[in-house]
Amino acid sequence: MAYAKDGRAVQSKKTNASLDTVLHQRLERINKNDLLQEGRETEKVLPKSTIHKAKKLVKPFEMRVLPVVVLVGCLLLVIKVPNIYQAVDIILTDTRVVAFAEAQENSAAKPGKTKSVSNKKINKAAVEGDKKTEKPLDPVLFTRSEIELLQELSKRRKELDGRERAIVQREGLLMATESRLEVKINELELIKTDIETLITKYNAQEEEKFKGLVAIYEKMKPKDSARIFDELDIEILLEVFERMKSSKSASILAKMKPARAKEITSRIADSREMPELGLKK
Repeated sequence: MAYAKDGRAVQSKKTNASLDTVLHQRLERINKNDLLQEGRETEKVLPKSTIHKAKKLVKPFEMRVLPVVVLVGCLLLVIKVPNIYQAVDIILTDTRVVAFAEAQENSAAKPGKTKSVSNKKINKAAVEGDKKTEKPLDPVLFTRSEIELLQELSKRRKELDGRERAIVQREGLLMATESRLEVKINELELIKTDIETLITKYNAQEEEKFKGLVAIYEKMKPKDSARIFDELDIEILLEVFERMKSSKSASILAKMKPARAKEITSRIADSREMPELGLKK
């Protein structure tokens, strides 16, 4: 403690400094819980009106801290954003350069494949473009003549469709008739074969029968044979005469009646057929 000339006690600067140090050290030793406890005790001691005024004084200061923080953050963002854009632009540029180089290498290695792929892409783009350009027709935009023409075309189309259906039905009927005719033709062919077989068999039997008659009349005397032939049916007589030997038939014909002999001669001459020329049909 120092004293002035008038005897009053004067506190030196050293003393003030040492007191500040001691207070600072004491404040550092105090924990947060102690501060809270002291604050609660202070609130209990102080009047409510004083505490309320103190809160009003502190609240504007607290409210102003948030705008300041937001402002500082915005400034930092404005400063950093150009650098971020530059970095992203550099990365994208490098990526495009690498991709372009790889595409050039692939095109140099496989020109045919690249060409086909590019052609496919071009064709696909053209088709998509055509699809996009196509728009549904609006009936309101047609003129009356165009509408009448469309109606006439529609009517004509219906007529053609009807004719087509009729032709298809006729074709079906013709095919069914043709199939039935083929079945009938096959049946007739079978019947024809059976008839030809029967005729051949009948002719063979008739031939055997007439051969037997010829043998009988050839063994008889010409006079006796002539007497029988004068009364025999002309058709049977002709069949027998045609199969007899000429020497036997001549002797029998000489003994027959002149009228009967004349009739047999003319019938035999008429029954001779002309020989076939062998022409192809």
